[in-house]
Amino acid sequence: YRPPSDNHCGCHIKTSSETPTSQTPKAIGSRHHLSTGVVYFKDCPQQPNIPNYLLGLALMTLLMIPYVTLPCERDAAQPQEHPKGFKACLPCLINLFFCTWILAGDVWVFSVYQPNYDPAAADGAYCDKTLYTFAFWNAVWETFVILLYAMSCLFYVAS
Repeated sequence: YRPPSDNHCGCHIKTSSETPTSQTPKAIGSRHHLSTGVVYFKDCPQQPNIPNYLLGLALMTLLMIPYVTLPCERDAAQPQEHPKGFKACLPCLINLFFCTWILAGDVWVFSVYQPNYDPAAADGAYCDKTLYTFAFWNAVWETFVILLYAMSCLFYVAS
C-alpha cells in the first residue's frame, strides 16, 4: 500500500532536478524544430501537418519554461504551500497535451512513410526530403522518450 501523494492531479512528474541549464539541449532542439517548421512550411503538400508538428514541438518547450524554472519546494529555504486547483494540474495538462501532440505527429509522419520527394510530381503530392527526414527522426526519438517515461512510471507505481 502506498499512501496518497500530495499531487492533486493524479500523476507524478519530477522536475526538481531540471534546471534552466539542463534545458539547454531542449532549447537547441526547439530552435531546430522552429526553424525547420518555418523554412519548409509549404514544402510538404503530401502531408501539410508535418511542419505544424515541428512548430508544435517548439511551442511545447516554450510552455514548459515557466514550469521548469519555478522554484521547487525542497530547494526553498522555507516550505511553501502546495499548489491547488488549476496550478496543481497545469503540469499534468501540459504533459498530456505534449504526449497527444507527439502521437498526432507520429500519425502524420508515419502515414506518408517514404513520401515522394520530387516537387515536379504530376499530382503535386510531395514532401521536402530535409523536412520529412528531420520530422521522421524527431517522431522516432520523441516516441522512444515517451515509452521510456511510461516504463519509468510503471516501475515507480510497481515499487
